[in-house]
Amino acid sequence: MRKKQGTIVSVKNDKTVVVRTDRYVAHPKYGKRYRISKKFHAHDEKNEASVGDIVEISETRPVSKLKCWKLNKIISKSAQAVISKPSAVESEKEAELKEFAQVEKEIAPDQIKKEAENKKKESVGKAEDNDKEEIKNEEFGSASLTTGKMQKEAPKEEDNNQG
Repeated sequence: MRKKQGTIVSVKNDKTVVVRTDRYVAHPKYGKRYRISKKFHAHDEKNEASVGDIVEISETRPVSKLKCWKLNKIISKSAQAVISKPSAVESEKEAELKEFAQVEKEIAPDQIKKEAENKKKESVGKAEDNDKEEIKNEEFGSASLTTGKMQKEAPKEEDNNQG
């Protein structure tokens, strides 16, 4: 009777677990070791295994179309299965966190308005800086995109005759 050891990857079906076994093989020409994984459907009569557990399965008569392995024993439980239900102290902490979150929601609109005003002020300041740069470019000329040389633009004549 063959036995294999692997990790449970699925427990979605009733009384069935899917176990992934890994084996390492050396490449015939280059010698590099690589992993080959294979999945086996195994019968779990008591539904006691959970995802992530390391288990031992053994070959048995066909139970269904895919299941011809049975769960022998659980070698080690996964960390997720070990976690128990929260205690009373933890539930009190969760209640405090919920209250704190509600208070934050009430404060948040005021903070959002202040942040929006600050962003407007910053954008106005940036716009003024852009205007100053444009004026400097007009005074000193702009670079030609094709030649890359500075060319002096003709000054614009403005009408000084005001009424």
